[in-house]
Amino acid sequence: MNLSEELCEATYCGYPDCNDRYWWMFLTSSLATFFFGIGSVFIVRFISRLLCLNHRRPHPGTVPEGSSWCGGICPMNLLDKNAESEMRSMEAAKDWATRLMSAQSRFGRILLITYFCVSMGSYAIYVLDTSKPIERCFPPDGDLLFFIDNIFNFFFLAVFILRFISWNDKFWFWFSVNTQVDIFTIPPTIVALGVSRTWLGLRCLRIMILMQLPEILQLLRVLRTSNGIKLTSLLTIVAGAWLTSAGIYHLVENSGDPWLHFQNSQPLTYGQCIYITVVTMSTVGYGDLTPQTTCGTIFIIFFILGVLAIFASALPEIVEIVGQGSKYSGVYEPVKGKKHIVVCGHITYDSVSNFLKDFLHIDRDVVNVHIVLLDTTDPDLELQALFRRHFTKLRYFQGSVFNPADLQRVKLNESDACLILCNKYSPKPDTEDSGQIMRVISIKNFNPEMRVIVQLIQDHSKTHLMNIPSWNQAYGDDVICIAALKLGFMAQTCLAPGFSTMMANLFAMRSSSEIHIKPVKDDPNERVSETQSVVKNASSPTETYLESPEGWMSHYLHGCGNEIYTESLSRAFDGMNAPEVVKECFTKLKLLLIAVQQTNEFDEAEIIINPGPLLLITQGTVGFFLAPDATEAKRAYYYCRACHGEGVGVEKIWRCECKECACLDNNHSKKYTHKDGHKLLAMTRLGDVHEPAPARSTGGELPELKIKGVNLSESSDHDQPAYDFTGLFHWSPARTVEDALITSAQKRRYLVNHVIVCLFGDELSPLIGIRNFVMPLRASNFKYEDLKTIVFLGNIKYIEREWDKIMNFPKVFVCSGSPLSRADMRNVNVHQSAMCVILSANLGDSIEQGLQDKETILSSLNLKSIMAAGAHSRRSKIIAAYAAESPTRLNGGSIKRSLFTQSSPKITVPMITELVNDINVQFLDDDDEDDPDTELYLTQPFACGTAFAVSVLDSLMSAVSL
Repeated sequence: MNLSEELCEATYCGYPDCNDRYWWMFLTSSLATFFFGIGSVFIVRFISRLLCLNHRRPHPGTVPEGSSWCGGICPMNLLDKNAESEMRSMEAAKDWATRLMSAQSRFGRILLITYFCVSMGSYAIYVLDTSKPIERCFPPDGDLLFFIDNIFNFFFLAVFILRFISWNDKFWFWFSVNTQVDIFTIPPTIVALGVSRTWLGLRCLRIMILMQLPEILQLLRVLRTSNGIKLTSLLTIVAGAWLTSAGIYHLVENSGDPWLHFQNSQPLTYGQCIYITVVTMSTVGYGDLTPQTTCGTIFIIFFILGVLAIFASALPEIVEIVGQGSKYSGVYEPVKGKKHIVVCGHITYDSVSNFLKDFLHIDRDVVNVHIVLLDTTDPDLELQALFRRHFTKLRYFQGSVFNPADLQRVKLNESDACLILCNKYSPKPDTEDSGQIMRVISIKNFNPEMRVIVQLIQDHSKTHLMNIPSWNQAYGDDVICIAALKLGFMAQTCLAPGFSTMMANLFAMRSSSEIHIKPVKDDPNERVSETQSVVKNASSPTETYLESPEGWMSHYLHGCGNEIYTESLSRAFDGMNAPEVVKECFTKLKLLLIAVQQTNEFDEAEIIINPGPLLLITQGTVGFFLAPDATEAKRAYYYCRACHGEGVGVEKIWRCECKECACLDNNHSKKYTHKDGHKLLAMTRLGDVHEPAPARSTGGELPELKIKGVNLSESSDHDQPAYDFTGLFHWSPARTVEDALITSAQKRRYLVNHVIVCLFGDELSPLIGIRNFVMPLRASNFKYEDLKTIVFLGNIKYIEREWDKIMNFPKVFVCSGSPLSRADMRNVNVHQSAMCVILSANLGDSIEQGLQDKETILSSLNLKSIMAAGAHSRRSKIIAAYAAESPTRLNGGSIKRSLFTQSSPKITVPMITELVNDINVQFLDDDDEDDPDTELYLTQPFACGTAFAVSVLDSLMSAVSL
């Protein structure tokens, strides 16, 4: 390379010395250092092996006790004492260097941060030197930047030695990224001192320290989230590769090809090189700047194959994280004048949609409440579509309820309540409940006064909530136990068929506006309501009755539109007894008052269902009404005897102008304990306050059936009914499962008017808490002789796991078998039972929806088949009787035709089947229209009380939260 005298002045080397190039000396020093290090490791290991070979190697298993092996080569005790001392010194030095380099120590953290800052300073000096010639001599007045860079490199050399000492495998140490950076930057600096000139070289490699930026930011507590750490790591990798590649490209293009004596160099600034790499990485390639050297062309080829692949793989992840951060991160900003609640736990499309459907119902009149969802997972497409439909009422934030920073982001301290949803279909209910309780602890630890409403699966898990010091139901904390409510509703259905349907419809928010019009399939020109389409498929005495507006489905849907609302009673009712208020509300206000709430002498709220004449209405009494919406319930609050007398329609009962109503708002705010016009879960707060039933009479008892020494009617065990220590439930001495077992040889004729419970669990299945089913049927307000015998049919090993919870309840028996077996169903005398309850098997939500209820559906169809077979057997007996009296008429076929053409009464047994998935209700009745889009409450099995789904309990969360 021939430089003119003017160009030589920039190199400070003078002419013609400026044409001499020493780049090979700088590069050789780095390569020599690398190979010298690797060679030294091999030499040390080779010498160590030779030392071991000079000693007699012991046989396997004969190594003296207490001896150690040096790198797996020879025992320490075979070396001389000096060598042993040296090895122990090396181990001590290694431990010392490891402690210094460890980020766990204060010195190590300071050293790591200092190393990063010094590396960035060295890179800054490199950027300034890129404006100068690639190879130049020292200026006469000295080079301050070179002097500073030398100090930095001596610091890097000290850290290099510490890392070498602390490294376990010295061979792989030479291939680490930090070692490679030090090798190509430190030795050229030492050579520069000897030849009195410097070479820009590969000092751009110092920018690779950016890959340690996430670790440093974590030490400084700047990065705390996984997404932040991942995003920073991706950005630093891309930036490090990008800036390093620009530096190498700057070196080869400004130097030229060595075999052409550097005659084809292209003067480029470092900024232009960064521009070229960015254009190449983005695959745009404008072509305004292209490599002119062969080395530059070869580098671009490898750059495209390597760095471009890194950029292409990292870019989608960066976009995804940034997109998530902009959509589901940030801080919730409360809207002035509007409240908000936080919903966390099991956030899925089904759980959220069921909650929103009831919480945001038009009848609830909730217009000033926002819902904030908090979950750790990314919402799926269904959830995102749900968010868009309710974007004015709903916000989703990605975070953990166990992270106080995330709770602060959703403004939990300013929220009205925190709702924790559970996975009702979890195959491990105890584990699910443990997670729910931990969420409650985290929330209460963040704010002890926060109102928390939590869903639990198992009833026994509620006891753990009482151990939380800040848990207080008096201040609004509440728990909804799925198993207790589900089994309790189904148990009450055994006493009053249809009870579960009635309660589910009262808790759920529905209105007549939800009944849509759709065409009938048979006649496209005819349009009927969805109600009528369901009516036509329901079984009833006559088709005319079904199609008329006065049919049973019309009345059923009218009842579905009513819910339980609470409202403060007007001052006009003060001093009246409860029956008078009930009559006046029903006749004048068209409201059905079912319960009232008053404050006792202990300043505690008490709820009285069906109050008697001794209860007087006082100021501040709250009534529980059955009404279509909250607006109609407000009639009881605005009712004025003077202004709303005879002749005033219910639609005109509203705020009046008299003096008695002027203070309604003040009294309402002071005395009213629940939020205005909102439905409450009254039945969960009613308690079990009742008096034990009187003693049963001793006469007229049923025949006794003894099973292994146990009297089925148990009339000989007690002269008087026995109760537990609370006086709320009937009690009997403890029995074993063997004592309560009904064998197949036992006479079935004594099992009459009993309740059969079909179970599908085995010894490994999660417990469902059958105690919650037995307790309502053994309440002490029932007479002893009115208690229905309960027979559990299922796997005996499963029942044994829960037997200790029910062994003290009377008239409870067990039959080992399968509900899918007709023989086992006949063994428990299913034809004469009062109710057959089919409980689902908890298979989890990981299997196909149609298969989640396969056992219960098959068992239900099996029971119907048994009933049909019984009806056919009865018809055959009638034919045989006629044949004995008149063989001629039988041969003529008149009797057969009359029996088979007319509708003969079927043998039916009331039954209720539990379903996990609502859509499977279509398989329970052949007469149903089998429309999967039909809502559960519009199907015939649910309306008739023969089907119950756990999803109806989702509406309870919205009822309690208000």
